[in-house]
Amino acid sequence: MLSIAEAMKRGLPPEFVITQASAHSAPTSGNELKVVNWLRAAAIIAQIDPVAGEYLTVDGQYNLRLPAVRQLANGVNLNAQAQTDLLVEYALHNLSDSDFNPSGPAVGEAQVLLAAIASTLGYNPADSTTFNTKFRNVVLANLSAERLLIISQS
Repeated sequence: MLSIAEAMKRGLPPEFVITQASAHSAPTSGNELKVVNWLRAAAIIAQIDPVAGEYLTVDGQYNLRLPAVRQLANGVNLNAQAQTDLLVEYALHNLSDSDFNPSGPAVGEAQVLLAAIASTLGYNPADSTTFNTKFRNVVLANLSAERLLIISQS
């Protein structure tokens, strides 16, 4: 929310800000409202009107929707046809941010694996401060959790 609010406060173009807001969910397959609500929340933080800033628009039923930007739909009102005004960038950015599917579990597994080998390298996992700051964090700063997971599977 904070980075989206900052982008709005700086007056960055709506297509950029909406793309940024689409990182964790593309406004497709019924998920437009998620992105709309993230934009609304960011606008509250930025203390701006998201409709006046053209980050959102109001449809014929007075619902907040994503606006038609650039040449989107070439003047055809997609919202009136129950469609989302969607730039390809929105969905592509969501895909580019979807590394959380393997990275979240990889971190959990890497922590277990590092705890298992820590004693052979002179670290006690029960001493969480020393283990985390002197061993685990150092290893993960140099080898990603994903890489450790792949190495452990070889």
